[in-house]
Amino acid sequence: MSMQICEENRLRVYNLLIGCPRERERAARSEMQYFVGDLIGDEDLKISKTHVSGLLAARTSLDPIEVVHQLLEFAEENPYQFRFALRITPLEQCVEADLDAITEAAEELLHKIGEEETYRVTVRRRHTDIEHMDIVSAIANKVDREVDLDNADKHVWVEVVGEWAGVSVLNEEEDILSIMTMRDDQY
Repeated sequence: MSMQICEENRLRVYNLLIGCPRERERAARSEMQYFVGDLIGDEDLKISKTHVSGLLAARTSLDPIEVVHQLLEFAEENPYQFRFALRITPLEQCVEADLDAITEAAEELLHKIGEEETYRVTVRRRHTDIEHMDIVSAIANKVDREVDLDNADKHVWVEVVGEWAGVSVLNEEEDILSIMTMRDDQY
């Protein structure tokens, strides 16, 4: 399945973003197939290359945040089993890379930020003309919570990849798998 087909006809199919070393997408795909398809048991897992080197997009039929939690648990015991799939981010909404669509998707998830919780908007952009601060400002204008840029309880996480964007409300330490961070913490 080509990325072009995915972007044009199935914009809302991705719910995992997988970072890997450049030119190692095939190996990362195999790892993810093993971890999510075989170990966790998602027989319907679909993984696609993006037009960004070192980045895969996937669709799990399971809850993407729960998949990351299970992978985190496995990685805590076996961090060196992850050789190529080095960062896995769950995406709760996948929309067209348009400021209004991104803001609307974020708004639908803001209920996940408790009244007493702090937040921050985290944006990662690749191959897009949408400005970082435009995304941050548009979303921040919709959130009636205290901002904490250093130690937020929740992150409104936006990943823009060319023509599409993924949006989630996450606790960065609990909901995103970063193998390199885990390995650094062990030394």
